[in-house]
Amino acid sequence: MTARVLLCAALAAFGAGCGDEDPATAPTDTEQVFTSVTYTGTLEAGAARFYSFTNNASGSVTAFLASVTSVESKQPVAMPLEIGIGIPAGTGCPTTTTQLVTPGLVTQLSASLEAGVYCVRVADAGEITGPITFAVRFVHP
Repeated sequence: MTARVLLCAALAAFGAGCGDEDPATAPTDTEQVFTSVTYTGTLEAGAARFYSFTNNASGSVTAFLASVTSVESKQPVAMPLEIGIGIPAGTGCPTTTTQLVTPGLVTQLSASLEAGVYCVRVADAGEITGPITFAVRFVHP
């Protein structure tokens, strides 16, 4: 009879530890959602353009210059442009991180940012002689 009581006690103790998890300690889905944006525009010599965006959470923002094309010939050109990330101020985008890049389909600029409003800026690096079109792709949380 004692063995039977011990077996019942052991099963009861084991069963108590096998219940549902407490919702307060259950794992949560913490996968961050990223937004991919392609920003296009036209630049003249000496000009700059920018695009504002809202970073919904802290995380890494990446960007690359996808293309530069001559408006006149409609042909791609390997012209370097300055791309940067900053905080919009009035009608401008003073950058905190900047890189001089030529078109390429790999990350060329990366910054770790807190949640908030930021901007991506594209500017002539001094080589534009006629109007060009560009495409910059950036990814942010």
